[in-house]
Amino acid sequence: MKKNKLSTKQMIAWISVNYGVFLLAFFTLGLMDTHRMAVIANFVLDVALCGVSLILNIALFSPRHRISMAGKIGLLFVTLCFAAFTCFAFLMPENGIPPVLFQ
Repeated sequence: MKKNKLSTKQMIAWISVNYGVFLLAFFTLGLMDTHRMAVIANFVLDVALCGVSLILNIALFSPRHRISMAGKIGLLFVTLCFAAFTCFAFLMPENGIPPVLFQ
C-alpha cells in the first residue's frame, strides 16, 4: 500500500488552514448566543484542530522537510498556544464557559 506523503508546502498550508478555522470558529462562538451544544461542538472542533496541527507539526520535524528550525519551532509554538488557549477558555473554572460545558 502506497502512503500519501504531504510535501512541506502542503503541510504548512494545512496548518495555516487549521489556524484560520480555529480563529473563525472561536470568534464566531463569541458573536452568537451561546447554547450548550454550540459550545460543546466548538470545544470538540478546537481540540480536533489542535490535535491535527500538532501531528502535522511533529511530522515537520523529520529531516525530509527543508524548513528552518526557527520556522518549525515557531509553528509548534503557535499550535501549543492555541491548545493552551483552548484549555484556558473551556476548562478553567474561572472563565464562565465551563458551567455550560459541564452542566
